Amino acid sequence: MGVLGAGLALSACGSSNTSGAAAESSPASGDKGLEVDTIHWGRANSGNIFVTLGQKKGYFADEGLTVVEDPVQSDTDALTALSTGAVDVTSNQGTSGPLQQIAAGQDFTIVGGYMLQGMYLIAKKGTTWNGVGDLVGKRIAHKAPQIPVCYAMLQAGYDPTKDVTWVSTSTSADRYAAVVAGEADYGYMSGDMLYTVNNSPDVDIVVYADELMPTYGCCRMNMRTQFVKDNPKTVKAVMRAMVRSNAYFHANLDECVEILAKELNTDQDYVAAYLKNEHYIPDTDPVKHQVEQTWEVMKQIGLVDADAAAKVKLEDHIDTSFYEEALNEISQEYADDYPEWWKSRKEFFQEHDA
Repeated sequence: MGVLGAGLALSACGSSNTSGAAAESSPASGDKGLEVDTIHWGRANSGNIFVTLGQKKGYFADEGLTVVEDPVQSDTDALTALSTGAVDVTSNQGTSGPLQQIAAGQDFTIVGGYMLQGMYLIAKKGTTWNGVGDLVGKRIAHKAPQIPVCYAMLQAGYDPTKDVTWVSTSTSADRYAAVVAGEADYGYMSGDMLYTVNNSPDVDIVVYADELMPTYGCCRMNMRTQFVKDNPKTVKAVMRAMVRSNAYFHANLDECVEILAKELNTDQDYVAAYLKNEHYIPDTDPVKHQVEQTWEVMKQIGLVDADAAAKVKLEDHIDTSFYEEALNEISQEYADDYPEWWKSRKEFFQEHDA
C-alpha cells in the first residue's frame, strides 16, 4: 500500500505547505493546558486532506495547536523521521510498512487513520472478473504483495506468494503502462489514476480493493509510543481536530473538489473522479480489527518474520481511546452540524474497533 498515490489529491483542500512552515494561524500558546502545543507532521508528497482542513478551517488553532508539516520524500524517510523524533506523526505510509517497523522493534502506536480504502485492480479492456481465482497464475504489477489481494487469496485457499507473480513497478503510471503493454495481467492502482483509467480505451477496473478486503485501512496514523504516553492531552487535541476535518470533508465534497482542482491547476472532472468515487474513502477511525487482520496476513505471507512477530503484543501498539474520546466529545459539541454523520461514525467504531 505504501504511500497512497491517490493521496496526491488529498493534499487538498488546499495545502501546498512543503517548507516545514507552521500553520497559517497560530493559537495562543499554552492556553489549552497541552503538554506540547506544536506538532511536527511528516508530510508526504501526497499531503493529508484532514491536516489541510485542520489548518485552513482553524480546527488545530481551536485546540491550541500549531501543526508544522515537514516534508518527507519516501516511506522509509517518514518512518525514520518518526523513530528519531524529527516528526511526531506520520499518516501516509500504509499499514504494513509501520507494522513491519513495529515487528523489527520500533515502538510506534497507531492512534487513528487516514486513507481507509481507495485502491483497485485494472486489466486490459474487456477482461471479466469472476472472483479472486482469476488471479491464479497471473502477473500483478506493484512493488510488493498487497494486503487486500493477499487476504482475499488466502481466504479462498490460494497462496499469494506462489500462485501469482508480482511484477515490480514503482508508480501507478508504471503499472498502467505494464498492463497496456502486456507485461502484467493486472495492475494494483491508486486513486489519482481514476480519471485516466475511467477514460482509457485500453483498460478496465475489474475489482476494488475493498471488495477483496472490506474497509482494509490503507494508511494509518502513527506516533511514537513514548510521545503518546507523555502527551495524552496533546494527542487527544490532534484527534479532535482530525475528527472535525473528517466530518467537514464528507459534508462538503463539492467544495473540496473545487479547491483541490484550483490547487492542482487541473480540471474539476479529474479531481471528482476520485474524491467522489464511492470506493475512495479517507477516514480518521483507527479500524483496529482491520489492522489486526493485516498483521495476520503479513505473518502468513512472510512480510514479517514469524519469530519477531511472536514477540510483539500488537494490542500494545494500537490505541483507539484518543479517537473514541475525541469522537464522543466533538459529536456532542457539534451535534447539530452533522447528526447522521456522528451516528454513523459511532456505529462504525463499535464494529471495527470495539
